[in-house]
Formats: sequence, structure tokens, C-alpha cells
Amino acid sequence: MEKNKPKIGLVFFAARWFEEVVLGRGESSNEFLKFLNEDTGKVKDELAKDNEVISFPVVTSMEKAWNTCEKMLAENVDAAVFCFSVWSEDEYLIAFKDFMKIKPSIIWGHTPYKNAPAKSNIMTLFKNSGIVGTFEGFGVIVKMGVKPFYVFGSSLDVQPVSEINKIIKAARVYKELKTAKIGLLPYRNFQMIVTYVDEFRLYSQIGPVVEYISCLQLKKASELISDNKVNDYVKELKNKFKIDKRITEDNLFKSAKASLGLEKIINDHKLSGLALSDLIPELHEVMGLRPCLYPESLAKSNVVVGNEGDLGGTTGMFMLQRLTGNPVMFTEIFNLDYEANTIGTGHAGPSNYLAAQSDDKVTITPDYELMDATSDIGGVWMEFIGKPGRVTILNFICTNDNFQMTILNGESLGGEVRFDGYPHYCIKIDPKMTDFLKSNSLNGTSHHWAVVNGDVKEELSYLADMLGVKKVLP
Repeated sequence: MEKNKPKIGLVFFAARWFEEVVLGRGESSNEFLKFLNEDTGKVKDELAKDNEVISFPVVTSMEKAWNTCEKMLAENVDAAVFCFSVWSEDEYLIAFKDFMKIKPSIIWGHTPYKNAPAKSNIMTLFKNSGIVGTFEGFGVIVKMGVKPFYVFGSSLDVQPVSEINKIIKAARVYKELKTAKIGLLPYRNFQMIVTYVDEFRLYSQIGPVVEYISCLQLKKASELISDNKVNDYVKELKNKFKIDKRITEDNLFKSAKASLGLEKIINDHKLSGLALSDLIPELHEVMGLRPCLYPESLAKSNVVVGNEGDLGGTTGMFMLQRLTGNPVMFTEIFNLDYEANTIGTGHAGPSNYLAAQSDDKVTITPDYELMDATSDIGGVWMEFIGKPGRVTILNFICTNDNFQMTILNGESLGGEVRFDGYPHYCIKIDPKMTDFLKSNSLNGTSHHWAVVNGDVKEELSYLADMLGVKKVLP
């Protein structure tokens, strides 16, 4: 779903001396002021390509510094970028001490040139003096006990702006986490204690609040879906996807009804994500199946659906979805190949079919894990392999005293289906397989990995720093 651009505050510092002395010298004053406006304007224009930039008059006094800080807080910016455009008093940073503790902040040690001038007259020296203020600020920042992000490079280069945009993108998700709501239906999975989460810590440190939803609520929501709507959805499924011949009309109808009920629960409760505990016997007894289909409106939304009641895994999915705007797959590693350095990773349960290579590569199959059960439990799945290309893989767990992100990249190979009945990826991971496994054993992970098409490894690393969680990069 298309979102507004991240909102950032852009603050430039300059010494009071420039305002009081240099800018009062006639022609040289005009030359200096022209340069200052061009330099700050260039920085603003570059950042405005991907962000909504809230800019302020150049800070040349403590009064202006305090006023700027108050205005940025009132604007509720996602992040702030601070630049010493020329030499400046370092005390101005003190006005932003508390701001830097609550909002992601970036100090850009920028220069208006790529190569230093071979010789500088006094005015050229003044115009290029921002790096002096940057060095002054190093000590003040450390003494204040705050930890902004630092980016270095010329305002004429692409690299520093690209890095800043990645930090800002992470800052946007950091903010969105604080208003997220994750549903847990019906409760955590007692078969896998590694997925247990301290909900207070999840809420207070990461942001999402947890809302418990019962199987009875799902049953009632499903019963409110009219037969006409279910029949329309079944017709849509038949037109869009392949249907396994073993699936009966009754089974497909019941599965469609339950899945539309699940979507209704998500919409009614205004959830950002749902951790469906799909192995709970109570769910099977109440519903007669586990809802595994994915209605189109849900697939195209920014809501994520995880499995096995894994609140951490579902929160990780939320992060990946908000960073990329792409569908995220909840997976576990089914097999690995040491020589090819690949993992085959997928999972039972609902999975967003938009991660598939195309609709005609999706097959509706029986629920393989329950189809031979002695009870009447049935249901259907969506079988497909994830589309090829660069992917980001994330494991997000609650540890003894914190949270931990394990982050890596890989190349999804796509191709033909490798696991019957399951949504899955086949990925050649970047780290060497033995290094990946050793890292997991030493640092501890769960078996659940969120996978998304796109490379947001750096953004996740910045987000981990903002959240104060441990990050592991195998």
C-alpha cells in the first residue's frame, strides 16, 4: 500500500560570528550568503526526493536552537538530520539532547566539495568550514550521552544521501511499531517455548500491543459471512488459481468461509498483524479446519499473518513488510544443502500468495498435515514457490533480557515447486552454510524466519540500533 513519505526535520548550524561579522561586509557578505543558501538548498533538495523535509532557519543562537527543537517535536517528525553548514558553536547541540534520546537523529558530517581545494582564500575557507563544527560536535555528543547515527560524505555524492534515506526508512518503521497491534489467535503454542515473548517488554520496548482473540470470535465472524460472498470468493479462487482434484466443493466452501472470517477479525480489530496459533486443537475443534486461504484484499493490505502463535516472528514480519511494502512469508527451514549453500524454507498455514512468481503458479491443495487425520478436520492450502531475486531473511526472538534480530540476505532461486502443498522459498544464502549454522547455535535463534523480496538488511540493522535490541549478522 502506498504511504506518505517519511517526515524529517533538517537543521543547519552556523556560528553567530558569521551572522554578526561576515554577513555585514557588503559584497563578501552577499557572496557568502549566496553560497550558504545554495549549499543548504542542495542538501534539502536531495533529501526531499524521498522524504517530506521540514526545514528551519539556520541555527545561529541558543534561542533559535530551542525554538527549532520545539517546532520539530510539534511536527512529530520521524527523524532529524543535523548539519554543520559552516563552523558553528557546539553548544547548540545541547538544545537537542532530549530530542536525540526520543527521536532517531542523524549527524551528517558533510562537505560541499568532493576534493579539497588546492589553495583557499579566506572566504573559501569560511564556506568550507562545516567540518570544523562536526569535529567539535563529536565530543559534545559523547558527553551528552546520546547516540545519533553518523553519516559522512560530500553533498555532491549519492552514497551519503542513500545511507541517510535508509536510516530514515528504519526510523519510519520504528515509529509505526509504536502504534502497531498484533492479534494472537487463540494463544501461544505450548509445543515451542522458544517462541514465547515477554509481552510487557514487546509493548514497552518494541511497540506492538497484543490483543487475544478466541476461536469462538473467529467462528462467529465466519458465520456472519454470507453464502453469496463465500460463493463469489470460491468462484474467484477457481478463476485465479489451480485447484487440486482431491478438494471437494464442501471443503473449499468451508475453507473460504473461515478465511473470510479471519479477514473480518483482522479488519474489525484493526490489527497490524495476526499470530495464528494454527496447531491448537481448540481451533480445529471449533472451526473444523485451519483458515489458510488469503483473500485478495488482505493480500494487498499491509497486514501480516504469522503462524504457530509466534508473536516475535509476526512482529518481524511487520518490520519487513513496512520496510519493503512487499508480502512477507512466515517460514521454517525444511532442508539445507551444504554444497549449493541453499535453504528450503516454508510453512503450513496462511501465506500471502502475492509472494509467488505469478497467480498461475499457485495451486489450492488439501491441508496435507490434516487431510489424513482420523477426525473430520479438513481445510485447504495455497501451494507456491516464492519469486526469484534478492531477499532479506529475519529471525526475531525474545531473549532472557532483550530481543534479538538475526539478519541475512540471500538469492531466491524461484523455479518449480520443491515442497508439495507448502508456500516456500528456495534461497541461496549469502553467508557460508556452516558459518550460518554456527552463528545460530552460538547466539540462539528460533526455527521461524520471515522472508521478503528486497534487500533491507542495512535498514533492519539501523532499526535494531533504534530499538536497542541485539543484532546478529551471520
